Amino acid sequence: MNAIRTALPFLLVGSALAAPPEISNVRAAQRENSKFVDIWYDAADADGDSLFVRLEISDDDGASFSVPAFSLDGDVGSGIEPGEAKHVVWDAGTDWDGEYSDRMRVKVVAVDGTGFPGLEWGGEVEPGGFLLGQDGGAEGSGPSRHVNIPWSYWLSKYEITVGQYCDFLNMAQAAGLLERESSGVYSAIGSGVVENLDGKYFLCGLGDAHHIRWNVNKYEVVMDYTNYPASVTWYGAMAWAQFYGYDLPTEAEWEKAARGPDHGGAGFHQCYTWGDDRDASKANLHTRLSSSGTCAGTKWVGFYDGTQGENGSDMANGYGCYDMTGNADEWTRTLSQHTDTGLVTSFGVADYPQTESLEAERNVYWNHSKPQYILKHGEMIYRRVSGRANGTPQDPSIGFRVCRRYVPAEEPSGD
Repeated sequence: MNAIRTALPFLLVGSALAAPPEISNVRAAQRENSKFVDIWYDAADADGDSLFVRLEISDDDGASFSVPAFSLDGDVGSGIEPGEAKHVVWDAGTDWDGEYSDRMRVKVVAVDGTGFPGLEWGGEVEPGGFLLGQDGGAEGSGPSRHVNIPWSYWLSKYEITVGQYCDFLNMAQAAGLLERESSGVYSAIGSGVVENLDGKYFLCGLGDAHHIRWNVNKYEVVMDYTNYPASVTWYGAMAWAQFYGYDLPTEAEWEKAARGPDHGGAGFHQCYTWGDDRDASKANLHTRLSSSGTCAGTKWVGFYDGTQGENGSDMANGYGCYDMTGNADEWTRTLSQHTDTGLVTSFGVADYPQTESLEAERNVYWNHSKPQYILKHGEMIYRRVSGRANGTPQDPSIGFRVCRRYVPAEEPSGD
């Protein structure tokens, strides 16, 4: 049995470049007079992180990897330490009895939880203040609040795609972190796939409406929806973010990045990422068809009005991010309200902390019963940059992008 390897490109994590795991020297052999297959590989990680490892098997020289492979034992799943001659035993007699091919291939995939391979980022949003809420410059409307964000941060350039979400589901499934039912995917009880969750939480739906399905032995994208924004619950968005070492942006982080570097102060606001005019050619909206009639709902990330292809006009905002107006609604980590012991607490723009804090009540995870979270912009209407809506965390129809931050360590006092 021949084998191929999967090597992952380097990626950005936190404030620096970090090398991902490297898989090499993959080889496999069927035991004589047996239906057991021994698979070996070498795994290296520059930071020495423990790894998540999964295997896929092909019977057509790697054209597809659809051979059922569930009965695996050894160095596969979560908590795998880097090293040479890592060993996995596949019970092919249980999973694939009676089948044979002389064109077998094995693919080994590994991540270390410190970044998603190849994820693209917008530009650095530097520390400083901006006016949250108001739109339209000095004569704009709506409540506002000056908010200082005292750290640099980056948002992913695009909304996380269906293909990227499938990659996560397959890795988390192999690590034993998920439970799959006919209609959806859940975080397993006590799995830790979402930090501090001790119950079973709904991550995303399955089927054509959600563009993801289970096929024999793995999750896959329905039809050609690979580059469309993923539709998941708040728990599903947080699970993806935390699995790769990221976070969801706060409401203030999202809005400051959406406005761009020159439009955050009073008198400089714009209603939309491109300006104050309702220009129907500059956002992909659910309610509007393109002139060719091809753009009735969400489209692949970075796509506007049915016309922006690879060589089309560049609709990135001032920080290099796409779809900050239009396409999908996006989750944030900021509460809009919560209900504890029958008492409802709501959070408006006017009482937002003037210095952004991840420990502020409205940004703290899991502390409240029946939470709702802020959604930003939207595919259904011309929502302004300041637009906000309440999202029930179990709603599996919302998109998201992720955030990474650089918070400098405090200097020693010298005392």
